[in-house]
Amino acid sequence: MAVNRKNTAAAQAAKKSAASAKSIIQSGRGLGALLAKQNVSRVPQNSEMAPLADIEPNPNQPRKLFDSATLRELAASIKVHGLLQPLIVAPAPAKSAKKYRIVAGERRFHACELAELSEVPVRIVRGDEQLLSEIALVENLQREDLTVLETANALKVLMEKHRLTQNQLAERIGWSRSVVANKLRILSLPQGALDQIAAGNLSEGHAKALLSLKEPQKFLEELVADCIAHHWSVHNLQKRIDSLNSRRVTVLYKAPQLDPWRPKGALKVARRLGLSFNVLGSERENRVVINGMRREQVERLFALLDREADFMSGDPDSK
Repeated sequence: MAVNRKNTAAAQAAKKSAASAKSIIQSGRGLGALLAKQNVSRVPQNSEMAPLADIEPNPNQPRKLFDSATLRELAASIKVHGLLQPLIVAPAPAKSAKKYRIVAGERRFHACELAELSEVPVRIVRGDEQLLSEIALVENLQREDLTVLETANALKVLMEKHRLTQNQLAERIGWSRSVVANKLRILSLPQGALDQIAAGNLSEGHAKALLSLKEPQKFLEELVADCIAHHWSVHNLQKRIDSLNSRRVTVLYKAPQLDPWRPKGALKVARRLGLSFNVLGSERENRVVINGMRREQVERLFALLDREADFMSGDPDSK
């Protein structure tokens, strides 16, 4: 009977821990709300001490980049004041040699390693993989620790791994669906633009502006280069994009709709030679496009045009 009580107590503790983990997301206040405003001690409330050697990093950590200079600054602060915010950890997988795995607080963990702490305050939570992944993402988002690409990739991984819709994911992390959608759209930019965003040369605002470009295959690469070279603000980039998007759209007229002054036999000759014959243009300006010509046909056409030009100029050799 004592064993049953022990099992019941353990189950209740696990349930309470999982509920606590879920509250981190649902409260919308993040980890800052876990610390009392007054009487902050070196061991934060709602936490316990754990050996640093018992904790392992999270391989699925949303944040991929850690600035070494700021990491050293944080380590120096921790040496003086201690770690004021606990690491959020979960029991490590059975195959792991460690006791705990970080859910949130990886940057602080690495700073504690630099500070050579032997033990750190932790808050232990339990939950399924999806819940723990959401906690890791939300903690980083609320601390503004993620780059725009880290955020977008983390959202994408959560959606794909746990088969969530944009609406479901937005509800889980406390965002609107449109915000989630706009973050994910950034990943649709060409790799060259993504590389510049990752390097810090383009901001999230620049990325959103580039997404409004109607013909990215024509102009995006050049726009990115100009934006970086001339240090354009988001406003300047958007003005340039608006200018490109407002250009007059060329109208395509098929051969049967050619103007009356064109020789009636032109279409017949083009078809006989296996060519397609179009006129691109507007009421004031037109461009003839002939597709399918071999090199020798192009050279022959230019020779004929040269002869016609000579005839019009009165060159006797052309007559």
